[in-house]
Formats: sequence, structure tokens, C-alpha cells
Amino acid sequence: MISMSSLYEHIDYPKALEAFNASNCKWNKFKDIHMKITKNKCPICEYLFNQCDEISRLDKHGNNLCIPTIDHYRPEDYYYFLKCNHKNYILMCFECNSSYKKSKFPLYPTSDIRWTKENFIEEKPLIINPILDNPLKFFDLVFRLSSRNKKVLELKPKVSLLETDYLYLKAVETIKLFGLGGCEESRHETESIDNYRVELLGNHFDRFYALAKARQIGMDEFLVVLRENPENREYGFIKFIAREQFEIITNR
Repeated sequence: MISMSSLYEHIDYPKALEAFNASNCKWNKFKDIHMKITKNKCPICEYLFNQCDEISRLDKHGNNLCIPTIDHYRPEDYYYFLKCNHKNYILMCFECNSSYKKSKFPLYPTSDIRWTKENFIEEKPLIINPILDNPLKFFDLVFRLSSRNKKVLELKPKVSLLETDYLYLKAVETIKLFGLGGCEESRHETESIDNYRVELLGNHFDRFYALAKARQIGMDEFLVVLRENPENREYGFIKFIAREQFEIITNR
């Protein structure tokens, strides 16, 4: 997951905001600046948009799952008054946006009641906002290799978080909502994590496994492997691995 904390301070953000205001709230005006911040990737699942295969990445309705979209963090269905609030927009791939998140927006404590225009800012959302939340405070990585030789790179709640803590519950709900963990358990038992998501997390495993193994030896070894694949520097996963916020689980 990628931090987008520098979005509003980016030199090009005022130009995007001006275009948005002049277009009568067409939120796609923010797509380019969001993609600059994420280095052309979905900040949630880290799918690289320029690798999109329009044939193999279509859902059953013919939608291209990997195109970039702009999501209302707080869904328009509940928060109509934020429809034109530029700080309520987040870049996501179509799969994260329309297959996983949809109009879901769980709150803490669990409630179906949405707060009003006057006090919604006091809500405690149970979904990560990569613009406002630092993913490193919520998650660790898990490189999981099963007895059936299935590989996935998953997220899990950060080991230092207490299970009753709000941040822990926010991490758990984010992982569950976006299908970023529990893939091996869900593969054949439910439809909560589809084949495309498992395939993506398997590709992430292959891309970053050597870096994780090198980091277990030491930072020097990690940097050697990273220099061999400099494009990996632009992924959020690198920060987790560099800080040793990961584990490797082999179930053979």
C-alpha cells in the first residue's frame, strides 16, 4: 500500500483543483496528479496501470478491472454533501473501487448510522485513507508459500497493535474489504478474494521475495538486490521490507 501524504502539497495540485472547479466537479480532473503521486499504481493493491492487459483483466460484465478510477472515500450514497469536496477523492484501480469497496464505509464502533454534515469529521472510519493514514503504522507484509506451492504477498495488522485497538481494527477491516489477506483460506471456500486478486498478490510475491530474503541478511545485501531492479523503489512495499516489517511463512 502506498502513502499519498504529499498529494495536496504537490506543485501541480493547484492546477488540478482549478480544472476541477472549472469543470463543475468532474473528479477525473484529479486522476493525473494522483497517478503522479502513486507512480502510476493503485495505492491500495499496487497494481501497475501501464501493465494493464485489457483482455485478461475483464470481469464477467466486460469491465476492465485495472484501469485507474477516482473513488469517493466517503461514498456519495451516504455523504452527498461531499460529492464536490476534492479532499474526498482517492485514486484506485477499477477492481479495488468497484469490485471490493463499492459503497462500503464501515465505522468504529460498528454502526449503520452515518454522521451528519455538521459532525462527520469526528467519525472513525475503518478503511485506510492513504492520503491521511501512513500504511506503515497499520500493516506488516507476509510472504506466504503454501504446501501446494501457492505464493501470495499479503498484508496483516502490524504486530505491535493491540487487538482491541482502533488502529488494529482499521487494519483488519481494510485487509478484509480489499481482499489483501487470507487468500489461501479463501481461494476455494468463498468468492471474497477472486482469481485476479490472488494472481496479483502472487506477482507481488515474485517481485519482492528476493528483496525480503536479502533484507533478512542485512541492509547491504538488500541494497545490492534493489540496485539490480531499480523500478521496485517506486513501490510502497519497499518501505515495509527496508524497515523489516515483514515475515516469510512457508507451510510445506
